[in-house]
Amino acid sequence: MRKKAPTSQDVARLAGVSQSTVSYVLTGSRPISEATRARVEDAIEKLGYHPNSGARTLRSQRSGVIGLMVPEAESDDGVLMVFIGAIAREARRYGYDILLVTAQEGAQGIRRVVRTGVCEALILMELGRHDERVAPVIESGLPFVTIGKPDEFPQGSVVDLDFEMLGGMIVERAVEEQCDRLLLFGEPGRKRSRNDVARFLAGVEDAASEEGLEVVLDAVPLADVPDQALRLTLPNQRTALFGITGVRQVLFAMAATGALVDDTRLFIALSGEDLVDVSPLLASVPQLDPRRIEISELAVQELVRLLQVEGAGPRVTLVEPRWLEG
Repeated sequence: MRKKAPTSQDVARLAGVSQSTVSYVLTGSRPISEATRARVEDAIEKLGYHPNSGARTLRSQRSGVIGLMVPEAESDDGVLMVFIGAIAREARRYGYDILLVTAQEGAQGIRRVVRTGVCEALILMELGRHDERVAPVIESGLPFVTIGKPDEFPQGSVVDLDFEMLGGMIVERAVEEQCDRLLLFGEPGRKRSRNDVARFLAGVEDAASEEGLEVVLDAVPLADVPDQALRLTLPNQRTALFGITGVRQVLFAMAATGALVDDTRLFIALSGEDLVDVSPLLASVPQLDPRRIEISELAVQELVRLLQVEGAGPRVTLVEPRWLEG
């Protein structure tokens, strides 16, 4: 059996330093103490580790470029551009440019970018629960930050919304509004492979169990949600509705058919201020747009910390969602 080649992770473990410190020694992107450098170089020699070409290129020259791997935009609501724009602006504030890479390229896209030696650090957006892109990023030895929290904490930093808390907030609001059940539409059960949906549902299920609130995961097409909400409405009971996707589509469809004038239903939406006045039955809305900008800025700031602070290790930063009171 062929022996597995040593990685920068092995070097970091043997030298007793963080993986980002190994990257700094290899790239020369920031000053490292002689004692630390000696430990890392000794570990490299003992293991026979050969750094990738990107690291060798960066050793001689700081590129000032951060690679940003973005998902494919699934809708035209502009959410992705909010993240990209905020990341680019914050990066420029620290003197960095952004190189966009599409998530469709997967692990091969990461390896291709690393081989060019253009980027000295990486940001990965919309990380899955088990994401194939993490392994080549770790192997690259470059500092990185993920927007999205996988099941197993990677060796880079994580910045994301606290989706577990958000799930608890939705349940709390449904209970406050005296609802007997919570209907989650947008096929949430089929989206459990996404780390944000899985964490949100975990928060919903934990809070609902404590409160005794019935939760229904709806798998019907979005066009059928208004009828499904009507079917779930029982005498003297109230149903709260919350959409994983398609919120605007369903909300306006229900408003057009008069389904939102019956106070046996309550709509809780993840959206902006533009929806607050659509119906008197629309509960207070989680204010996510400012949180997206905050998450983007924190991701860049965390990456700069990894690049510029000697010995800085990875950490998790979760941003708390807040209510927008209508």
